[in-house]
Amino acid sequence: MSEKFKLNEKSIVARHQKGNVRFRKFTKQLNRIFSFLYRINLLPLFGVGRTMILLKTIGRKTGKKRTTPVLCRIFHTGELTLYSARGKKADWLRNILADEKKQTNIQKGFRRMKVEAKLVEPVEEREEHLKYWFENLDDAKYIFGYERDKHGDVTATEEFKKIAKSIEFIQLIPVK
Repeated sequence: MSEKFKLNEKSIVARHQKGNVRFRKFTKQLNRIFSFLYRINLLPLFGVGRTMILLKTIGRKTGKKRTTPVLCRIFHTGELTLYSARGKKADWLRNILADEKKQTNIQKGFRRMKVEAKLVEPVEEREEHLKYWFENLDDAKYIFGYERDKHGDVTATEEFKKIAKSIEFIQLIPVK
């Protein structure tokens, strides 16, 4: 018998969406450490480049260069895809959207490249990305609180649709 799926209050997405101040401060400190270790090419040595990139943006208000470590995945579309647990409230996403060309620089592993960011729209396509994540990637347990064995197929539930509406997926397309 499968248990009803509900976004786990201790999951990363739930903590970001609630605006947990202590969690935000903790993740900011963690981001500084990860950014430094990534920039000196220490984290890519340990394979972190498979799941995380360094996103380099220009601040929409200050015009300063900003560097943020962000989780990335390659979904069923074959494109490198980021997700924002805070939806369009994430500062790095706001910075990308403020740029008229929607272009930014990233570092994935040891490679640096210029990419164009494209929001995944409409909601149905976001649901497809989320469904792929739930079915094929093991980290859905920590990020959303979803466990395949415990919850079964949850793609038709209201909670799943609510999550798909609240987070943003951003596809990165290399610029030549």
